[in-house]
Amino acid sequence: MYKTPGRLIALVIVLGAGYTTLGLNAQQRPAAPAATAAPAGIETIQIKPNFYVIFGGGANVSVQIGDDGIVLVDSGSAATAENVLAAVKAISNRPIRYIINTSADPDHVGGNEVLAKAGFSINPQAFNATADNAAVLAHENVLMRMSAPTGSTSPFSVDTWPTETFTGKFKAMYLNSEGIQVIRQPAAHTDGDSIVFFRRADVIVTGDILDLRQFPVIDTARGGTIQGEIDALNRLLELAIPAMPLVYKEPRTYLVPGHGRISDHAEVVEYRDMVTVIRDVIQDMIDKGMTLEQVKAANPTQGYRKRYGSDSGPWTTDMFVETVYKGLTPARKS
Repeated sequence: MYKTPGRLIALVIVLGAGYTTLGLNAQQRPAAPAATAAPAGIETIQIKPNFYVIFGGGANVSVQIGDDGIVLVDSGSAATAENVLAAVKAISNRPIRYIINTSADPDHVGGNEVLAKAGFSINPQAFNATADNAAVLAHENVLMRMSAPTGSTSPFSVDTWPTETFTGKFKAMYLNSEGIQVIRQPAAHTDGDSIVFFRRADVIVTGDILDLRQFPVIDTARGGTIQGEIDALNRLLELAIPAMPLVYKEPRTYLVPGHGRISDHAEVVEYRDMVTVIRDVIQDMIDKGMTLEQVKAANPTQGYRKRYGSDSGPWTTDMFVETVYKGLTPARKS
């Protein structure tokens, strides 16, 4: 069972055609689940009457359901796509209509093909079979990354690519009696990040902009920057509503990250402040003429390293410090 801020949210248990949740009467239950058990290694929690989060499929997969069908945010990895699909079917037997990708990371888009083919388009086309699949929506830069337009070989098959893209600041739609805003956050984790705001449910899906397990992963090779990361965290705080003034009550904005636990406004404030403090400390060291090696030795993440840092794995503390340093000194050679 995962914890969300405030009371525990019950793990959705799907056994045959039934399920149990906390605090929902028959009229509030959004859809009868299919007679399918969720696979091993996958866990699903219900955080709002029509909103679920699937864990264990690579990246977290968010699920909004209603009369129009199912809207997914991210699809997990290719290796876990069938398990994620089974978990979605265990929540509801309604068709998948949209998949919204928050970035081009393989663990966010790898399941696009399997999940889209299991769905059904909002606007089916009689003479184009592939157009009858669920739509996959992302910022244009996600499609550019996945299709490798520079001539290099793409690791993604054509069937995983977004079928709808946008180039402006946001893309809005209205599905399941809810306004959904897909909001671009340029140059944060990558140059193709989007956050997805479900206005009626009061849930924000953040992608890898927010990761309370570690220092933020800033992929400079794909356009990520430290300032863009801070700007994106500030944007999340502008949209999220804290549990004020009745802090002991459950209602608040929930934020679903790409990985790890669900959070709220207060935890994002703490995370944003941490990133900003480290940025400012490293900037001060740069202003004093310190080299990258000297900055690393000075331990600018002191006070945060134990909670967010790592000396091994795909994203270490040294990698984070080096990324911030180079992002603040683009012309400096270390």
